[in-house]
Amino acid sequence: MENFYTYLSILLVLIFFLSIGVTYFYLKYTRLKSRAIEDALARKEKQDKRILDTFESLRIIALACIQDQCEISEASIRIRMLISSIDHFENSEFPYTFELYEKIKHFKTHEARKAMKKQDRYNEDKLRFKMEEEFGEKIKEECEKLLTMLKSQ
Repeated sequence: MENFYTYLSILLVLIFFLSIGVTYFYLKYTRLKSRAIEDALARKEKQDKRILDTFESLRIIALACIQDQCEISEASIRIRMLISSIDHFENSEFPYTFELYEKIKHFKTHEARKAMKKQDRYNEDKLRFKMEEEFGEKIKEECEKLLTMLKSQ
């Protein structure tokens, strides 16, 4: 009988320590799980904010283009880059914007443009103005379409 109580005592001590270990790991697991959920929500909020900021930028650029507050080529470049950065619009919905972008994407900008010879810069500007004239009205129509689409988002 004495062995029985000894074994019972050892068993109870093992069960006690095992329950402490299980409780510890359960609490750690629930903390990790809740942290993962919080991180996922934070990522989602950040992504949603980025999309809303992109929508606002698209709205401002489209409006500026329609009101002739920015050049057609500049609007085309910016709209194309913003639309490509989100998955809410198809490129095929704005064919003229993307076509103009493809035609002018090789033009020099910033420091490279400043480093160009005056005649080369003039020729590039002349070509850009010609393309803006060709695509201007179509891109303005696409900007109006974009504004309508943004209102429904």
